[in-house]
Amino acid sequence: MAQVLMTLGWILIGLSGVVVAYPLLAPLVKFDPLIDGLPAAVLIALGGQLLTQGKHLKETREKRSLFYLDSCVKAYEEARNLLADANNDRVTWIAAGRALIHAKTLASNVTEDSHLRVLELHRLNYRGFFHDALADKPAAFFFGAADPSIPTDRAAELSTAREECGGRTVVSTAHELSVKSLRAVWEAAQWPVDCEDPLNESFSEEEHAKLLVLYPGLHEFLEHKKRWISACGRLLPRNRE
Repeated sequence: MAQVLMTLGWILIGLSGVVVAYPLLAPLVKFDPLIDGLPAAVLIALGGQLLTQGKHLKETREKRSLFYLDSCVKAYEEARNLLADANNDRVTWIAAGRALIHAKTLASNVTEDSHLRVLELHRLNYRGFFHDALADKPAAFFFGAADPSIPTDRAAELSTAREECGGRTVVSTAHELSVKSLRAVWEAAQWPVDCEDPLNESFSEEEHAKLLVLYPGLHEFLEHKKRWISACGRLLPRNRE
């Protein structure tokens, strides 16, 4: 809408110039400031108003997008702080999962291209953290076991074992991590399918040739990859065809 208003504003200002220029350029038409100048002034005023409104809408949209960007990053940071000590506490993981769902919702309201790029940089950092929060953890960890090295069956048993709490015996407990919270963390660790990788260019032939003087090691590496391929711990010649 902002772009539409600004475009219409410039169109009206352009028309005002036509209204003024036509009598001056047409030999048979006499220019009358009152007759010809007034419509031009009205068009300029309307055009200026539309430009002002368009600029205001654009600034409002940018501020709104920035607010959601900042809020989204705060939600991600909250989730990371909750899991930073590598705990397997059920309540803590549920809180982290909820923070990540909020982050996802807030991210959908970031609209400006520059803000989206900044958000993707933050996400790149958080993806690695949430990947590590799940990777290389035994099943007993996800059952909430104090000692994740115990057998899975024993961890499952202990996850619901009776406990003393406040002088009372709780017959059945729930220590295993919520599957929904695990999915939220897993989702935050994924690379989006529709995300365009910014690393989309390799060395051109001209750039490759320049590397020999300043970066001989890099040049040798690239030359070697042209001739050979490494697979299963062996070097194989590349098929030139």
